[in-house]
Amino acid sequence: MPGPYAASRAAGERIEALYGRPVAELAADPVPGSMRYALLNSFDALQYADRAVTFHAEQLHRLTHPDRAIESVDLGHIADATRRLAHAVTVRDSHAQVLGDVLNSLARVPDIAPAASAVPQALAVSPAPPRAATTEPARSR
Repeated sequence: MPGPYAASRAAGERIEALYGRPVAELAADPVPGSMRYALLNSFDALQYADRAVTFHAEQLHRLTHPDRAIESVDLGHIADATRRLAHAVTVRDSHAQVLGDVLNSLARVPDIAPAASAVPQALAVSPAPPRAATTEPARSR
């Protein structure tokens, strides 16, 4: 059986790069409700879709093999296998697109342990004072 689709490999590599651990190790320690959990579920769906494409392509190949005599009764099976393969490719490509877009929007956050006495820069900035009320009437359409 051929290796996984390029998008599956790329998605797996990107997930591993984001979390610094192999996908199998990440999947062994699920954290429901987290981004990692959602990514791993999407990755599983993409891999399942990959396997469906491979299965249906092999099925169609068996039905249309040059050494096999095709009879009229086989035409319905060939049409069905073709339809199923097209559907599987569409599903796989959809999963790949969504997972790829999500992964491209994420970046690995470096592991930085702040000192206990240090105040993060964002918290050290004082909030802006409230705006003074205006005496002008509000514009209407």
